[in-house]
Amino acid sequence: MLRTLVLFALLFGFGFAHGQQLLRQEYSFIGRGLGVTKLRQSHDTLYFFQAYPAGLTGPGIAKAKALRVGDHFKIIAASRTGKFDVLKVEKLDTLKLTSTPYPETRYLLVILNRQSDNAIGFLPQRLGSTKAQIDTAKVSDEVMRKSFYFTYFSDAYMKKLAELKRVSTKEQAQQILDEMKSAEWKVVIEKYQKTNPPDFYGSGFISEFINLTCIKSGYSPIGAQMAINALLK
Repeated sequence: MLRTLVLFALLFGFGFAHGQQLLRQEYSFIGRGLGVTKLRQSHDTLYFFQAYPAGLTGPGIAKAKALRVGDHFKIIAASRTGKFDVLKVEKLDTLKLTSTPYPETRYLLVILNRQSDNAIGFLPQRLGSTKAQIDTAKVSDEVMRKSFYFTYFSDAYMKKLAELKRVSTKEQAQQILDEMKSAEWKVVIEKYQKTNPPDFYGSGFISEFINLTCIKSGYSPIGAQMAINALLK
């Protein structure tokens, strides 16, 4: 009990120091298509961009290389416990076509799991909270350890992933799907179900599942989901 109380004090007793760098490089989440969602910190702000991995070539990609800005969040408080960072953030993007472009419920928590030198886990929680609710929110170390996270890869590791062999045959695509049915991945599915992260139609989970399975099987996850869908349709 005392340990938990100390943790809560650490998480919510300190504000965010201006210039505190939690992310020292960009990280990318590999989604359904050829593009990725990039996560970047600049001073006290987290930015999300839609981009293409370095070195990726193909029809139309050269013209679409420019980053497209997505959501951005102001970090109003942050603290670290072990390999986890807990951030209290304020969504800075305005709601379109509404009389309340900055609603009171624009706050949330973000948990970063420093999984390795190559990857960081990302988990948003308490979406739609008010400032008062976020100020008094509680997160235990047990919750952080047992939660499901979306894996964002470092830029250096993304270059290595781009060099792996591509899923290019029906047999390879089926191999990936068969691996996804193994008992090992049932633990990941259970974590996802218990965590219940915000994930529109489960698209993030499907991408996460395919990405990790491809890497485990020695294939590049970049563009893999699109290739598997095309090969097995």
